[in-house]
Amino acid sequence: MCNDVGQASHFCAFYSTTGLLFTAWVGVMLQTQPFFVGGIEDYDQAKSSAFGAAAMFLFCFVASVIGIYQDSGSKETADSNGTNGETEYQLASDVPTYGTSH
Repeated sequence: MCNDVGQASHFCAFYSTTGLLFTAWVGVMLQTQPFFVGGIEDYDQAKSSAFGAAAMFLFCFVASVIGIYQDSGSKETADSNGTNGETEYQLASDVPTYGTSH
Protein backbone atom coordinates (compact mmCIF):
# COMPACT_ATOMS: atom_id res chain seq x y z
CA MET A 1 0.00 0.00 0.00
CA CYS A 2 2.67 2.53 0.97
CA ASN A 3 5.68 1.85 -1.23
CA ASP A 4 7.23 5.29 -0.95
CA VAL A 5 7.04 8.55 0.99
CA GLY A 6 4.49 10.05 -1.40
CA GLN A 7 1.94 7.28 -0.96
CA ALA A 8 2.37 7.22 2.81
CA SER A 9 2.03 11.00 2.93
CA HIS A 10 -1.18 10.91 0.90
CA PHE A 11 -2.65 8.33 3.27
CA CYS A 12 -1.57 10.31 6.36
CA ALA A 13 -2.95 13.54 4.88
CA PHE A 14 -6.36 11.92 4.35
CA TYR A 15 -6.30 10.37 7.83
CA SER A 16 -5.25 13.60 9.53
CA THR A 17 -7.85 15.65 7.64
CA THR A 18 -10.58 13.30 8.83
CA GLY A 19 -9.28 13.39 12.41
CA LEU A 20 -8.89 17.16 12.36
CA LEU A 21 -12.46 17.70 11.19
CA PHE A 22 -13.89 15.27 13.74
CA THR A 23 -11.94 16.49 16.77
CA ALA A 24 -12.53 20.14 15.87
CA TRP A 25 -16.25 19.39 15.58
CA VAL A 26 -16.22 17.71 19.00
CA GLY A 27 -14.35 20.69 20.46
CA VAL A 28 -16.83 23.16 19.02
CA MET A 29 -19.75 21.07 20.30
CA LEU A 30 -18.20 20.99 23.79
CA GLN A 31 -17.64 24.74 23.67
CA THR A 32 -21.03 25.83 22.35
CA GLN A 33 -23.51 23.10 23.32
CA PRO A 34 -21.97 20.77 25.92
CA PHE A 35 -25.37 19.46 27.03
CA PHE A 36 -25.63 17.49 23.75
CA VAL A 37 -22.53 15.46 24.64
CA GLY A 38 -23.40 13.12 27.47
CA GLY A 39 -21.21 11.26 29.92
CA ILE A 40 -18.53 13.92 30.40
CA GLU A 41 -17.72 15.04 33.92
CA ASP A 42 -15.30 17.90 33.21
CA TYR A 43 -16.27 19.81 30.07
CA ASP A 44 -13.27 22.15 30.18
CA GLN A 45 -10.79 19.28 30.23
CA ALA A 46 -12.67 17.48 27.45
CA LYS A 47 -12.75 20.66 25.37
CA SER A 48 -9.01 21.24 25.77
CA SER A 49 -8.31 17.58 24.96
CA ALA A 50 -10.40 17.79 21.78
CA PHE A 51 -8.66 20.95 20.60
CA GLY A 52 -5.27 19.47 21.55
CA ALA A 53 -6.02 16.40 19.44
CA ALA A 54 -7.10 18.67 16.57
CA ALA A 55 -3.75 20.49 16.84
CA MET A 56 -1.88 17.17 16.66
CA PHE A 57 -3.87 16.18 13.56
CA LEU A 58 -3.03 19.57 12.04
CA PHE A 59 0.67 18.95 12.70
CA CYS A 60 0.37 15.50 11.05
CA PHE A 61 -1.36 17.10 8.04
CA VAL A 62 1.39 19.71 7.63
CA ALA A 63 4.06 17.01 7.88
CA SER A 64 2.20 14.99 5.24
CA VAL A 65 2.01 17.95 2.87
CA ILE A 66 5.75 18.47 3.31
CA GLY A 67 6.30 14.77 2.54
CA ILE A 68 4.15 15.00 -0.59
CA TYR A 69 6.05 18.09 -1.74
CA GLN A 70 9.44 16.47 -1.09
CA ASP A 71 8.43 13.29 -2.92
CA SER A 72 7.10 15.18 -5.94
CA GLY A 73 10.33 17.17 -6.14
CA SER A 74 12.44 14.01 -6.20
CA LYS A 75 10.30 12.50 -8.96
CA GLU A 76 10.58 15.63 -11.09
CA THR A 77 14.35 15.58 -10.73
CA ALA A 78 14.51 11.96 -11.90
CA ASP A 79 12.33 12.78 -14.91
CA SER A 80 14.36 15.82 -15.91
CA ASN A 81 17.56 13.76 -15.91
CA GLY A 82 16.06 11.40 -18.48
CA THR A 83 16.26 8.32 -16.28
CA ASN A 84 12.50 7.79 -16.11
CA GLY A 85 11.41 9.94 -19.05
CA GLU A 86 9.84 9.21 -22.37
CA THR A 87 13.09 9.62 -24.30
CA GLU A 88 13.93 5.94 -23.89
CA TYR A 89 10.88 4.83 -25.89
CA GLN A 90 10.48 4.85 -29.67
CA LEU A 91 7.74 3.79 -32.00
CA ALA A 92 8.40 0.90 -34.32
CA SER A 93 9.30 2.01 -37.84
CA ASP A 94 8.48 -1.32 -39.53
CA VAL A 95 4.72 -1.59 -39.22
CA PRO A 96 3.11 -4.49 -41.06
CA THR A 97 0.17 -3.69 -43.31
CA TYR A 98 -2.29 -6.28 -42.09
CA GLY A 99 -5.80 -5.82 -43.34
CA THR A 100 -5.00 -3.15 -45.89
CA SER A 101 -5.73 -3.63 -49.56
CA HIS A 102 -3.24 -2.48 -52.15
